[in-house]
Amino acid sequence: MSPRWAKATRGRAGDDPATALRQHLIDTAEKLLSEKQVGAVTTREIARAANVSDGVLYNHFSDKHDLILAALMRRYAQALSQFGTGLPEPGTATVEANLIAYAEAGLDLVAQALPMVAGLISEPVLLHRFIAEIHSEPFGPEQMRKPIADYISGEQRLGRLGEFPIEAALTLMIGPTLMLGFTELVGGAPRHTVAAAIPDIIRTLLKGIGPTPEGSRRARPRSRRPAASA
Repeated sequence: MSPRWAKATRGRAGDDPATALRQHLIDTAEKLLSEKQVGAVTTREIARAANVSDGVLYNHFSDKHDLILAALMRRYAQALSQFGTGLPEPGTATVEANLIAYAEAGLDLVAQALPMVAGLISEPVLLHRFIAEIHSEPFGPEQMRKPIADYISGEQRLGRLGEFPIEAALTLMIGPTLMLGFTELVGGAPRHTVAAAIPDIIRTLLKGIGPTPEGSRRARPRSRRPAASA
């Protein structure tokens, strides 16, 4: 290992030199992405910030996009792992409070993922690669949908929720989190303002919007007035 490599990877006990350097390069790219748009980050800038020569990057990544994608996927994986942490179990608290907690966790995940996507708008090739990666194993929409589906089915078994299509309920829960995430990203609304809409959304989901008995009655046909005689 060259002296520059050794300095760059110092402090990564347990990693072999190649793995340590690869992780160091991802660390560096991730830090630069938190400060700049993707298009503004150059290969030379990453190498200098990592304290390695320019050519070292190509020993571990095919190109800049490959390195940037690795940094973005690490960030997304961290956000995804946080989503599944500390969520309520079936039979605890109230169904309403628990579904609010799941929706708020979903909003947190969406709020972290959407800026990554938005930052890639000017890099369509990289954007398509990123979208493909987050829809593949071990990531994919199921990582967000399954915990909610498991919770709902658990409450159904306990009799605290009735029978209904779980997939439809997931759509009605996840859809608003995406909309609220866009509102925060594009509209600049504060998180607490955006999240304040979640309880009403969940209550409406639980209560439904079915018509009242009065509203269920068939409307009376309007009577036609006879034409005025000449």
